[in-house]
Amino acid sequence: MLLCGVSELDITPALGSTMPGYFTDRKSTGVIDRLYAKALVVDQDGSAVAFVVLDTILVPRSVVESIRGRVGAMTDIPPERVMVSATHTHTGPAVADTTFLKSDPVYLDWLAKKAADAVTIAYRTRREARIGFGTGHETGIAFHRRFFMKDGTLRTNPGLRNPDVVRPAGPIDPEVGVIRIDDAEGRPMGVVTNYAVHTDTVGGTLYCADFPGELSAVLKRALGEQTVSLFMMGASGNINHYDVIGGRLEDYAKPSRHYIKMGRILAGEVLKVREKIITSTEAKVEERKETVWLRYRQPSAEQIQAAHDAIATLPQTNAEYNFALELLEAARRGEGETEAEIQTIAVGDAAVVGLPAEMFVEFGLSIKASSPYSLTLINELCNGIVGTYVCTRESYRLGGYEPRITSNNRLQEETGDLFVECALGLLRGLRDGAEPDPQ
Repeated sequence: MLLCGVSELDITPALGSTMPGYFTDRKSTGVIDRLYAKALVVDQDGSAVAFVVLDTILVPRSVVESIRGRVGAMTDIPPERVMVSATHTHTGPAVADTTFLKSDPVYLDWLAKKAADAVTIAYRTRREARIGFGTGHETGIAFHRRFFMKDGTLRTNPGLRNPDVVRPAGPIDPEVGVIRIDDAEGRPMGVVTNYAVHTDTVGGTLYCADFPGELSAVLKRALGEQTVSLFMMGASGNINHYDVIGGRLEDYAKPSRHYIKMGRILAGEVLKVREKIITSTEAKVEERKETVWLRYRQPSAEQIQAAHDAIATLPQTNAEYNFALELLEAARRGEGETEAEIQTIAVGDAAVVGLPAEMFVEFGLSIKASSPYSLTLINELCNGIVGTYVCTRESYRLGGYEPRITSNNRLQEETGDLFVECALGLLRGLRDGAEPDPQ
């Protein structure tokens, strides 16, 4: 018997709290819409998994462990069968520390409890359900953000209609992955949406869930207020909402309402796909994970000297001043390694791949192309954060914003390839039913 449960709880912080997302410390001054911890529990014949999605810019590993521990204590879901990810909104709470902004440990503790409670409520209210999967296609709201320029350089976000742009440096992923969850009578319970584009469309100092918040609002209006919308961020480290070549300035003026347009366009595609999905009362549930060990990159002597020069000459309000602080902090931390958890969960013929960083889109496309599942969702910023951006090898030589070394952005260049190899091995193991290698 297939049982499912959904839940959502408010996690909006107090006003005056730090907001992350840029290389300055912003303080929140109001609320556009509320932020949520959302949970989906899928239980087939006593084999249960839980998906947790937070309206935060990322999710620290410590918070993931706290959520898993509390879920394990309050439900029969094994902690290791809980997947926790962030929507990556840039207008949410600070959940990690840098050299220029700090998170609030009291809030983080409360956040973990609320997220675990969302899972517990979903688990305790699960009921007979039907589930199904489908894909759509949307090319008008996501754009590659790295461009080759006429002077031979590569620039990230070179500005709308910049006449010196030659061409984008890579593709997008237009696939819209959709999971439909209904109760036994066919009434909507939840919708999972997977799409690859940065949630950084709002700006300012007002809390906002960005376009996933508008997506949720539209789905609730169409399907009922009881419907819980979980948004899983696809591989979008080099994808955002700016149409550099053909966009209009008025579409992106700050404070921007472009997130409403994006959310509604995406909701339209999701609703179309959802209505075509054939649901089933059977969906085998399986999970497995693996740990990958990664080394850190080190800044060069020239980069270190340039950082010292920047600190000596630039005002502290300049973003490059904070970049310099970050590079010097990376140099101070020195060599070392870290562990990354790659998690895969299969529900029927759909699989979710959890990756703990902002992945370049090429890696997501590679996993999807070789996955043995008919639908594969890439869920980045999942189960912790081991590094900000995971770039293609070529990108480290081309430059741009994403490869720049900071205290939290210094993983070895092979990281993306290691993640793809690990993810595909896990997916094949899930499909074949093979026992995972001991860790």
